[in-house]
Amino acid sequence: MNTWLARALLLIVLQLITGIAARPQQFFFTNYPIEKGLSQSVVNCVFQDSKGYIWVGTQNGLNRFDGYNFRIFTFDPSDTSSISNNWIYAITEDHQGNLWIGTKGGLNRWIYKENRFQRIKYATGFTHDVTDFPYDVKLASDGSILVNTPPVLSVYNLKTNTFKHLTTELTYDGAVKDNRIPLLEARDGRIWIGSTRGLSCFDPRSGKFRKFIHQAGQPGSISDNTITALYEDTGGAIWIGTTSGLNRYDPGTMTFRKFYSDARNRQSLSSNFIRAITGDSAGYLWIGTEGGGLHRALWKDDRLVMENFTSETHGLGHNIIQDLLIDRSENLWIGTLQGLCKTDLKPRKFHLYRRDDSHFS
Repeated sequence: MNTWLARALLLIVLQLITGIAARPQQFFFTNYPIEKGLSQSVVNCVFQDSKGYIWVGTQNGLNRFDGYNFRIFTFDPSDTSSISNNWIYAITEDHQGNLWIGTKGGLNRWIYKENRFQRIKYATGFTHDVTDFPYDVKLASDGSILVNTPPVLSVYNLKTNTFKHLTTELTYDGAVKDNRIPLLEARDGRIWIGSTRGLSCFDPRSGKFRKFIHQAGQPGSISDNTITALYEDTGGAIWIGTTSGLNRYDPGTMTFRKFYSDARNRQSLSSNFIRAITGDSAGYLWIGTEGGGLHRALWKDDRLVMENFTSETHGLGHNIIQDLLIDRSENLWIGTLQGLCKTDLKPRKFHLYRRDDSHFS
């Protein structure tokens, strides 16, 4: 091979490599609607257990997905070992491998070895009985179970089988909600508690709460009092979704940076109503909205740069996103108003080009 031809081939190879590297990653969405076995179309929450199963909480039943089929669990009035209600708010797992499920009919524990549900009854001592609506449940770093029934935070100790109840400074709403009201344990041990009357932070070291509420005319306050999503990024910043804007809380300055939809900026939010937030291993945030689809966002140089995925442009099942989960295989699971979606977040070495036979005669 002569020198000129070798150089030409090398140049072509380099152009192909750099061209592939420069292209943004493509995401293909697989949809799981009720036609594929899901008990109901509105997915409120998604969780992966220690055995690898994907649990899907809907407004009419709890589903366990093994990658091929859905097993459905529903309330049976004649069976006290069935789940107490079909409307699922949230799911977590304890260190014994049992699931804890918040429903519209109280708190449940799925006892794995016995293949049955246990309905957890307790009293908080608060003026109103809030225990029928555990809007979020999380496993804490010390192995206890955190339960959010605003304005009460309940902590269940699995070693002693006892509850501890902490009442925040947030006011009581009283109205029953259809969606999860989130809580989050940050890496520094603080517990962030959402409500429809503001955000609260509990410091276990001092035993005190701090309240954050929207204050008109105060640039450093939170954008809205209805908290819909909580996530801590790798840098320790707390991202807060509300019904009116996305917020980034900087623990250093103790102030909120707010982000809103801007029709003039294609890299801004598609909707101010944030439903879910999570983050992947590459440092991207994934943000689900109410009606604006899904965003992948990168916080860099004090800016948030976003790209948007919708049902119209990318085959997402629906543009109302209820929950997000990244599993241990780096799949992003998306709970929507019309079922469950999945996309693989792992970088692809090659791009996929699908043949369209309609162009051939």
